[in-house]
Amino acid sequence: MSEQPKSAPETRASKRMPRGAGLSIGNYLSYLLPRLETNRAAPSWPPDIFGLCMALLCKAGAYCKILENWPPDGGATPITAADWSGWAAQHGKQWRTVWPAVPDYIAERWKTISDAWDESIESIAVKLPLAHALLELCALADEASEGFWLPGSPDTAGTREMLDDVKFSVRAESLRKNSGAASTLCDEIHPSRLCVLPKCRTPQNGLTSRSLSHHLAICSADEIKPQWVMSPSGNAEELSLNLLLVPWPEVVTPKQFGATAPTSTEMKNMPPNFGFFEYQHNDKAPEIIVRVVEDLHKAAVEKMGRIDGIVLPEAALSAEQHKLLSDAVLRRHAFLVSGVGESSQPNNHGQNFLYVDLPATSLVQHKHHRWMLDQPQISQYGLGSRLYPERMWWEHISLSDRKLNFIAVLPWLVMSVLICEDLARPDPVGDLVRAVGPNLVIALLMDGPQLKERWGARYATTLADDPGSSVLTVTSGGMCNLSRPPAGVQPRRVVALWKDAKSPAPVEIEMPSGSQGVVISLSVRKLEEWTADGRSDKRNAGYPMLSGIHPVSVASK
Repeated sequence: MSEQPKSAPETRASKRMPRGAGLSIGNYLSYLLPRLETNRAAPSWPPDIFGLCMALLCKAGAYCKILENWPPDGGATPITAADWSGWAAQHGKQWRTVWPAVPDYIAERWKTISDAWDESIESIAVKLPLAHALLELCALADEASEGFWLPGSPDTAGTREMLDDVKFSVRAESLRKNSGAASTLCDEIHPSRLCVLPKCRTPQNGLTSRSLSHHLAICSADEIKPQWVMSPSGNAEELSLNLLLVPWPEVVTPKQFGATAPTSTEMKNMPPNFGFFEYQHNDKAPEIIVRVVEDLHKAAVEKMGRIDGIVLPEAALSAEQHKLLSDAVLRRHAFLVSGVGESSQPNNHGQNFLYVDLPATSLVQHKHHRWMLDQPQISQYGLGSRLYPERMWWEHISLSDRKLNFIAVLPWLVMSVLICEDLARPDPVGDLVRAVGPNLVIALLMDGPQLKERWGARYATTLADDPGSSVLTVTSGGMCNLSRPPAGVQPRRVVALWKDAKSPAPVEIEMPSGSQGVVISLSVRKLEEWTADGRSDKRNAGYPMLSGIHPVSVASK
């Protein structure tokens, strides 16, 4: 028999599976809003339109290309570049008055998207009429959503248009009150797919998708749940804020730190040079901190006229101390921000969390990262006899409850509170903080003196640069005293640090000898911000600025 010819060898390339079709515009939008599979009508609620269109622009990475020719000549927007900001603001406000109807100019632009339903997402960057329609819809939805979830209600007297605007705002407030695990302004889009939140800062440096809106931000609720809380505090017309910083405890000793055993199910695969530590409060007399704060509050009011809020650092209080103190503070018409800790128990993690106690509500937020004590820190705080310096010691706390609160206190003030490492780590909270851009970020620390050259100042400066938040870090007098400064450096009780977007350098806040607290005065500075597509916020951006530092002392009893 003749020899059969050998077949050509199978190459690796011939074994490859054919590449599937790329994600289409319709695929992606239908994932975000499943009813679009059968009903492509434009959503009537502006945050839904914003979420869909901004997510699509981000997915395509097309917004940089669009802005090279913006506004488009001869496009759907019948205006010049100089008139774009005013045109978008006018039509965004008109959307509020006709809602729940969809304005014709919104339907026209949505039709451009619907006509491209089967196009690939990559095509957005080259099909400029489509890209322009997406950006215009984002801008119009952003303008329509001005003032969402901020203190102050619209005037219900007057014209029919004002009444329609109230109806629109009432719907937004209903969404906030009925939000579940994660807050979102969206009506049709479920938060498991996409969240849209109010926004305070528009970055003025660089170019990201966050540069394209004043009032709305898209974010994910996958790893961490955002919670937006409305709790007006004081006079809505007030343009300043006095915060009493109480750097408690005054004394921290090495004895309060110690090794603790992991639970029976964790860390079984880690090498022996890893361990867990705990911090134990000295809460033998919980009423002492109440007397201290009450005396400081009285002295601060005598000096300043009023105190709007009281801030204590990370793990300053036990749960029992916090309960007594929060009741006392709220009776004095101030809000309380305090770090709370609980030691670990056999087979149970400890807790490191914070409370924000407001007149109408009390918020709990847990720390998102464990503190790791390494050899340099063990030496810095003199803990070598309590924790072996050649091991790495992890804070034995639970990290299971991950959420971030945004608290709207005044029309110009939305604040977020972080615990220590949450300030330094980009995830899980960093991207969310940058998306919303709260006016004020307060970081509660269990750290040494808050000096300009230390890590707190570095990360505070990062948030002050982008998105433009003002940042306050606060630590305890006890940790300042426990911290050993470098050779040749005198110890200082710099218990807090301030950095805002407009000041050239961080400001150290020192508590002089004989003082037990310090009041910082914040004043709002209204500045104009611009989106990358050329829309002004009409000088509505509120920047908290440090306008006073006042040590407070009380006579010893």
